[in-house]
Amino acid sequence: MDVTAIFYLPATTNTNHLHCILLNTRSAQKHTIELWDLLDSNAPDIAFLTETWWNDSSAPDIAIAIPDGYKITRRDRTNGIGGGIAIAHKATLKINTHTDDTLKTAKHLHFQIHTDPNTTLRGTLIYRPPGPRALFSDTVSDLASTHALASSDYILLGDLNFHLENNNDVNTASRTTNLSNLGLRQLVNTPTHIAGHTLDPLFTSSNHISFSHTSELHWTDHHCVHFSFKKNTEHHRTPLPPHRRWGKVTKDQLTNNLAKNPPPDPTDPDSAAINLQQWILNCANILAPLKRPTANQEKKKTAWFTDELTTSKRTCQKLKKKWILERTPENLATLKEANRKHHQLIRLAKRSHFTERLNNNAHDCKELFSIVKELSNPNANVNDIPPSQKLCDDLSTFVYQKIAAIHDSFNTSPPPDPTPNNSSHADHITTWTQVDDAETLKTMNSIHSGSPSDPCPHHVFNKADVAIAPILRKIINLSFNTATFPDSWKHAEIQPLLKKPKADLNDLKNFRPISLLPFPAKVIEKIVNTQLAHYLEDNSILDPSQSGFR
Repeated sequence: MDVTAIFYLPATTNTNHLHCILLNTRSAQKHTIELWDLLDSNAPDIAFLTETWWNDSSAPDIAIAIPDGYKITRRDRTNGIGGGIAIAHKATLKINTHTDDTLKTAKHLHFQIHTDPNTTLRGTLIYRPPGPRALFSDTVSDLASTHALASSDYILLGDLNFHLENNNDVNTASRTTNLSNLGLRQLVNTPTHIAGHTLDPLFTSSNHISFSHTSELHWTDHHCVHFSFKKNTEHHRTPLPPHRRWGKVTKDQLTNNLAKNPPPDPTDPDSAAINLQQWILNCANILAPLKRPTANQEKKKTAWFTDELTTSKRTCQKLKKKWILERTPENLATLKEANRKHHQLIRLAKRSHFTERLNNNAHDCKELFSIVKELSNPNANVNDIPPSQKLCDDLSTFVYQKIAAIHDSFNTSPPPDPTPNNSSHADHITTWTQVDDAETLKTMNSIHSGSPSDPCPHHVFNKADVAIAPILRKIINLSFNTATFPDSWKHAEIQPLLKKPKADLNDLKNFRPISLLPFPAKVIEKIVNTQLAHYLEDNSILDPSQSGFR
């Protein structure tokens, strides 16, 4: 397996720096709430974690430990307890993983950060468990040389279990010298362990990496190492696309605004469909104009984070500042007690929140499965599929050839003459039943999805159903009368989904293309389906023993 890990800068970063932290968690498995609080409070772009102690059954714990808006890539230790490493990063960063067999005495993950066309940061996250050090010193140098010599921006970080402050140790001196010969310098110049040792280094050849400080935590004996990575240029940052704030638009506002300038009566389905879209788009530009998200809009308030938790968190922050200034055992004891109570409140708040949601949706299977998925976080390790014109073209060709092969496999010889029967039903539908506003309204409210190309989300269609239904009804009836379907409704956005999370991205058989149809097209599709079903049933055309694919 040889896949490069790629990060992309978050779109709304206020400066041209990535804020990163490095921490030995001493079992994230046991400190899920503490890790969540750390990431939520500091909001780092990337968190490099060692000694996670996670395994294949840790998905529920990971879902608790990783805040909303973050994704995680990890490599668990498989031979015994302890160990394991992970990289938690903001969801706006895209990451794949790369590992090899170069270093068998420690867990490691290679990563690569593309910040702009001129700057690429390569790195390796390592955790070395306690044990013989002589062999490790040579192998880690071999591993680093492969990547350090390939780029002027390289970083080696993690927990190496070496006392880096002890220059008299032969193994430490040997490893430091070997890495120094590769142009790597150690940035962390303070202890990273409560015993006064420096165990968590940042070896780098990059001039864009800056060590900031370390902060002590009460729940692990390692300090949290803070550092940043600066890009060469700032203008390469791509902002998030603008969006409309439909949540603040009321039903009355939508209905009144749409009623002011209704589109002209349709003359043909194509122009009528275009007029409908433009009519809704004009309303959108007035009530919910496109705006770029601000930095304050990036972080959404956690649903279960109560005012009591906010007060408790502020208390902990004040006690932490006091302890940093005075450094007395009494201050430390007070801080630990306050943190213990704060984390207990977090557990109670989350438990209460999800218990209430489960009770309120006891008879809603869809919502129950959504809650279970949210808690178990099964997609924690699923990598996003990067947009690619080549992938689009390849999928299109693959699907077309597959359909052609199925078509060619059919028997193309003319069918035999049908056996005469005395059935009284017509051979085919000659007319479509005209729909009224009530049927259009009912069908609109039964649809809960749409396409990104729609002028507004599906829930806005449903909110403004009374105003939109009469216009949509006219287009549908005109389509029935002219036996034509609007061209703009024939276009679907295709979303390729992997059938299995860890399936090979290079094998097109592993994709399941999903067609996202426009909302109006789904309405007419459902109305036609209903009329066809009634015709088949009323005329007893379907086999009575057929239950599937009706």
